[in-house]
Amino acid sequence: MLKRKIHFCLYTLLILLSLISVSGLLYAAELPTLYRGIRPLGMGGAFITLSNDENAMFYNPAGLNDIEGFGGVEIINPLVEISKDSIDLYKDLQDIDSNNTTQVTDLLNRFIGEHQHLRTSLFPNVVFHNFGIGVLGQATLDTEIRNRANPVVIVDAKVDVGLLASAAYAFYDKALQVGVTGKYIQRRGVVDTFTAVDIASDNFDPLSDVGDSKNDFAFDLGAKVNIDMPVINPTFAIVLQNITDLDFDQLGKLPQQLNVGLAINPDFWIVKSTLAAEIDDITKEIDTDDDIYKRVHIGAEVRFPTILAVRGGFNQGYWTAGVTLDVWILKIAYATYAEEVGAVAGQRDNRRHVAQVVLGF
Repeated sequence: MLKRKIHFCLYTLLILLSLISVSGLLYAAELPTLYRGIRPLGMGGAFITLSNDENAMFYNPAGLNDIEGFGGVEIINPLVEISKDSIDLYKDLQDIDSNNTTQVTDLLNRFIGEHQHLRTSLFPNVVFHNFGIGVLGQATLDTEIRNRANPVVIVDAKVDVGLLASAAYAFYDKALQVGVTGKYIQRRGVVDTFTAVDIASDNFDPLSDVGDSKNDFAFDLGAKVNIDMPVINPTFAIVLQNITDLDFDQLGKLPQQLNVGLAINPDFWIVKSTLAAEIDDITKEIDTDDDIYKRVHIGAEVRFPTILAVRGGFNQGYWTAGVTLDVWILKIAYATYAEEVGAVAGQRDNRRHVAQVVLGF
């Protein structure tokens, strides 16, 4: 029995690390993105007006112009993200015999309609004034249990591997900053459905249907306008993301989209801060839904000297929070946020926890 439980957990983790899936086909209610950094997540996703670190390569490359001199190298930076529902499911899994169909069915019934989410990534990178380059490796697993009469587990998983390079430049003494990112991404994927009988069987193997790989190349163009105004120092940002689309055929598509944001940046003695608001995909090119509130992000960050930054905000109407401790070559960060997995904001939230450890200099 113990051996079966161990095998079941290992198979689940292997899906996360090895399989890839059709983005947007199964979980159309969650807006598709390539990568979400832990710092932006703590700020409710409102980041294109700031983006002065490695996250600029995903959010707004113009922010690389704000990096003074050598920004740093992240040699290893594992990120792990898990939903609260997945934590609950894992705990309950320890209490059942996973080759007993009745017990598996009862377990699945307890989690009917709940969205399970796992993500892990590595993004080694180097950034400095006006330039950044990084290598992305990311695996994501989303599942839902449906059909109370005869429970089934729908598995949607993907692995993305790619290269990103960004450059930026400033005009008029940084009143206008512009930037561009080129990204080449390869995706492999699979989507499958399992019943309680499948899971409890001796030859249960969710790895048996590995999908084909697809790759594509796209650009991001970003700009920031900085207004020199006492105390608040406002910033306006606009980003045209995924130019020509990141299209992986049957494995999903990240369409070209237009994002806009506005922020104020008040400083208080040695403490710096940012208050930001952002609307993504304002032309609603993502065709899974047209709810504007799912595209709204509001956030704040307070940066203390050297080692500490705290964040908070609202992503799609749900609260977010985050903190980073940065001590010499070690950085530790945590964030929590909720993602809307329903058709409209406020319908079905999926609370998630994210942690990251970074070694670099």
